[in-house]
Amino acid sequence: MAEARLRVAVPAGLDALPAHTGAGRVWARGLGLLADRVRLDRRAPGGRRLLARAPAVWLADGHMGALPVDEPVVVHLHEASFADPALRPLIAPEFLDLYERPTAEAAAAAAAILTVSESSRSQIASAYGVPPERIHVAPLGVDHAVYRPSAAPLAEEVLRRAGADPERPYVLFVSQLHPRKNLAALREAMGVLAGQGLPHSLVVVGHDPADRPDPDGVVAEALAPIPGVPVIRVPGPSDEEVAALMAAAACFCLPSLMEGFGLAAAEAMACGAPVVVSDRGSLPEVVGDAGVVVAPEAGAVAEGLASVLADPETAARLRRASVERAAGFTWERMAERWHEVLRAVAAGRG
Repeated sequence: MAEARLRVAVPAGLDALPAHTGAGRVWARGLGLLADRVRLDRRAPGGRRLLARAPAVWLADGHMGALPVDEPVVVHLHEASFADPALRPLIAPEFLDLYERPTAEAAAAAAAILTVSESSRSQIASAYGVPPERIHVAPLGVDHAVYRPSAAPLAEEVLRRAGADPERPYVLFVSQLHPRKNLAALREAMGVLAGQGLPHSLVVVGHDPADRPDPDGVVAEALAPIPGVPVIRVPGPSDEEVAALMAAAACFCLPSLMEGFGLAAAEAMACGAPVVVSDRGSLPEVVGDAGVVVAPEAGAVAEGLASVLADPETAARLRRASVERAAGFTWERMAERWHEVLRAVAAGRG
């Protein structure tokens, strides 16, 4: 007789988060693949339907707080940046008020915690006093059918539509336009490179920061003119268009002050882009030796970019290494790790 599939409850609407956000992508892909392995039951916590079987375990977004349920709960926490004294001043107070306490309560109540990197595992353990053995790493995945080197031909059309010169080489930044993403260091570095005679423009793909009610000032700073460097923002591109820009970029750069994972860097590598990233958070862990890792300071970023942009052999080597490295990041592996942890918790081994 076939083994009965594990019954896992998830809060209703969890996989309906905005698709352009990292959380939306994680839950849509994770739950979609998990449904092939378990019996998913979408329901309101604390509002069990009459005659419905109780789940063996719950799976929830820990940033939304602890669940009022009797069954064990596995929560997914992307990171614990609230507790970092260097990052805290960059986070809007309204965002801290909304998420800080619920996240801490969810971490304390969880039978197990899923996170996205060893860096986040250490951060969560330190911030919330959770034993490291209760925290399990399931790296995020890349949609390799979309993010691939052969996506490049579409870039010319996307650049023209954004008002850019498609013949001009460019450095690409893809992330939220949030201060912690450290676009300011990249902008300063691009100015340095322009002074050295490099012709590259800066192409920016990024949503407004989600943690503040009025992002206009931050966005204006992010997109302000740089002497000698065209700055082009590509508004609202599709995943296929982002992949094309990544594949055709001279270099992808993400100099963040902290990343729980850095999905855009993994996607850029899958497209064969040479990558330059900061040495903070999970980025060195994700990039490994397939990219250039630098301090998140303008001078170091400029040196890292120059090592790629001025050396075609280095750029070609990194393109090959990027594709090979990114192949290890799949949504299927993430979902299988989720399944393993859920089964262990349901069996009392979490």
